[in-house]
Amino acid sequence: MNLDRLAKKAKRITMLGLILGLVELLGGLLLLATALTAATSSGSASNVASTLIAGVVLACTGLLTISASFVLLPLIDLRALSKAEENWHYEQLRGAAESQRQILEAIRDSTTLSDQAKQIAYRHKDREALRHAIREDIEKNDYEAAYWLVAEMERRFGNRAEASQLRELIDGSRKGFIEREVRESLDHFDQLLRRFDWSGCQREMEQLLKLFGGHADVQSLPQRIAQAKESHKRELLKEWMDAVQKDDVNRSVELLKQLDQYLTPGEAESYIEIARDVFKKKLNQLSAQFSLHVTDKNWTDASRIGQQIIDEFPNTLIAKQVRERMPILLEKASTVSIPATN
Repeated sequence: MNLDRLAKKAKRITMLGLILGLVELLGGLLLLATALTAATSSGSASNVASTLIAGVVLACTGLLTISASFVLLPLIDLRALSKAEENWHYEQLRGAAESQRQILEAIRDSTTLSDQAKQIAYRHKDREALRHAIREDIEKNDYEAAYWLVAEMERRFGNRAEASQLRELIDGSRKGFIEREVRESLDHFDQLLRRFDWSGCQREMEQLLKLFGGHADVQSLPQRIAQAKESHKRELLKEWMDAVQKDDVNRSVELLKQLDQYLTPGEAESYIEIARDVFKKKLNQLSAQFSLHVTDKNWTDASRIGQQIIDEFPNTLIAKQVRERMPILLEKASTVSIPATN
């Protein structure tokens, strides 16, 4: 007999007890009413007493029966609910055990298959797994791994048409990736070129040749650097000659220092006389400024100009003379820089 039928039967019995209790209660009340009526009509005292006692007993019995029924009904429901929950857990455990049994049987069946049977049985899944792995390698730009997987798919499954399509997909993705990388690197290279950062250009070119040496734009980088250097050298030469013609000594010296890294020994030889004249004018200019500051007792500026003569023209006679006077000049300059005290 199942749980639902037992619960229903217990509820029916309890309801019958409840009805019986109600009947007993009503009967007891009826007897009490009869006893009270007999007492008011001067009936026999013994009959009245016995009727009264019987009514009280019957009414109390009915109340107890009713109370017991009200107590038993929720207990029956609670027990039925608890039992139902136990049954539910039992069914869950039995279902899990059945699932485990089926899995174990599947494992047992798969282990009993021969290698050839397994290859046939899992052929579709293996091919799908390879396709998924190839797509992942393409997304990660790991093209060598993707090519290897395509070759493996072709070897194992013999699908040359699909392998050819996948190789075309990888080729297209790889080409697009290389173009993006080359474009970004060339943009940076162009920035370095515009700043005349030749060491930076050299490093960037070497890195690009190592990674994308087969790209036409990358192969032309050495020529671009050489052309840019030559063009910049011509611009510097033009500016230098203009400064020399304008007798702009400071600008001429500055440009000569920049030109020094571009001119070959043969090219420098052709401009050596002009360069000597520029440096001579620069030295005369500094000497005149030095003498003027000394005459004006402007010791601080005199020391500064004197140090410049020593640094830029260390082997000249003027530099030697200034070097001998520098301790005195520095001492006087330090004296002047100390504020007077009251």
